[in-house]
Amino acid sequence: MSKKLLIEGWRGINHSYAMVNQYQLLALREQSLQIFHNDLPFVSPEWNLKKNFCGFDEKALSYLASIPGLAKEEQADIVYRIGYPYRLRPSKAKKLYVFGTSEAQIITPDMIFGDGLKENKDPDLKIITPSHWSKIGFLKAGFDEENIKVISHGVDTSIFKPLESEIREQYRSLLGANNDTFLILSLGSMQKNKGVDVLLTAYIQLKSKYPQVKLVLKDQSNLYGITANEIVNLYCKERGINPSAGEIQTALAGIFCITKNLNLQELNGLYGAADCYVSPYRAEGFNLPPLEAAAAGTPIIVTKGGSTDDYADPSFALQIESQIKTADGRTYLEPDSDSLIEQLTNVIEEKNLLIDQDGALLFIEKNLTWKSVSKKLMEEFNL
Repeated sequence: MSKKLLIEGWRGINHSYAMVNQYQLLALREQSLQIFHNDLPFVSPEWNLKKNFCGFDEKALSYLASIPGLAKEEQADIVYRIGYPYRLRPSKAKKLYVFGTSEAQIITPDMIFGDGLKENKDPDLKIITPSHWSKIGFLKAGFDEENIKVISHGVDTSIFKPLESEIREQYRSLLGANNDTFLILSLGSMQKNKGVDVLLTAYIQLKSKYPQVKLVLKDQSNLYGITANEIVNLYCKERGINPSAGEIQTALAGIFCITKNLNLQELNGLYGAADCYVSPYRAEGFNLPPLEAAAAGTPIIVTKGGSTDDYADPSFALQIESQIKTADGRTYLEPDSDSLIEQLTNVIEEKNLLIDQDGALLFIEKNLTWKSVSKKLMEEFNL
């Protein structure tokens, strides 16, 4: 009889942990094992399947919904928890794995469900984390290195892939772009760790030299309540910038903010419409959107020294120089805006000859799909 794998996590919503869980569930369905899923409560009572819809198509949703739960009296061979806060309490299963990320390389008490780290930690517990950067936080928290397993995230290349030229032009038109426009894209929660302020600094400086440049910001206000428009306004306010003044007004007019929740097909359209995806992040556990953008055939520019070092291949990625900083036990990177401007200039002027779309797609298909991730999980679970 095949072994029982119980996954405890989130389904239905577009939070990053829920998306990772759902992608892994879809990839694992091809494996010969019994999969069960028990839903964990959402962090926020305002999160729901309508407001925060995950964006999968009907076929995928049907499969995800069909995965049965496991009654308390039944025992799984393996329990894999992927939710937040982290549930480290012991399990009846023979093996227990907990997924987690440590963006700032620190595990704080509020990140642990219950009475804290020491009281909850199962001696047989193993941590799954998606990057070597993130692993350091769990080492600092006292976990044995042998019990921390780095397993990368992946991308579904049946969803995220280059657009047909006509479809690409349609998406670009919706964003106010024509053949001459150079579209820069960035998406996420718009919180400080995403480095949107660094991107705005670079964009405003480049706009005067390259008037064809436009910036698209896609927020996740449905989850976090922060809109891209609010971040742009705050950026100007903190720096004493008059939004109505000359070149600033022109630059701000070239920013296209998207708040509407998108399905995955629309998200791929957004990636594919862009000429470059930029993420000048300060701290990330993995940073999946740049990888999805690369799978859609779009060059990416990401901070050097962090979690994306694990997957940023020269065939699709340029890197922003950064300095490592520490404050209040947290570790983060400070990306250099001049370096970002240099890399964006290279892409705008097509100076960078290392970007190779065909090579990028081959690299991603070989190393960074959810199918390959599921195989690594199976190997770790010894299934």
